[in-house]
Amino acid sequence: MLITINKKSYDSDDYTGKIDLLLENICYELLNDDRFNFMDRLEFTFGYMVEIMEYITQNNYNPPYNFNELKDDRDKLELVIEQYKFIKYLLTGNKGSYEKYLEQLEQYEVFSKDKAIMTMIDYKIARFSNEIFEEMGIEVVDRIDQGFIVRNNGLYKN
Repeated sequence: MLITINKKSYDSDDYTGKIDLLLENICYELLNDDRFNFMDRLEFTFGYMVEIMEYITQNNYNPPYNFNELKDDRDKLELVIEQYKFIKYLLTGNKGSYEKYLEQLEQYEVFSKDKAIMTMIDYKIARFSNEIFEEMGIEVVDRIDQGFIVRNNGLYKN
């Protein structure tokens, strides 16, 4: 089957045995469709992943949260990231535990190779970095081309 998103075409026959890579490419394209704002792109991506889960579970899947019922954009982003990681784990056919998969995914060398995850993380940093640093007790003093100038304001608050 030929799938076209953002003027890019993906032939599912080219992904035999690598369906997780097809998922990554499709989600990446959905997340980078500049015709829509990023939160709408997240919603499209989440809807696509729910359809995949319904297919996998033979229409016996209820997402843990309803995307549209979440009020906070950061919560919506986290929901999509977690849903993506879970579906990708299922599609890889990974024989290890899901916990072990998540531990491996925390390593930069692993997650940085995933275009869809990197797109979501880049957005998270761009939009929520001040909030994230504040939760860690760090104040962003200035932004520079290669990062941030920060000040430690105390212990980590969770």
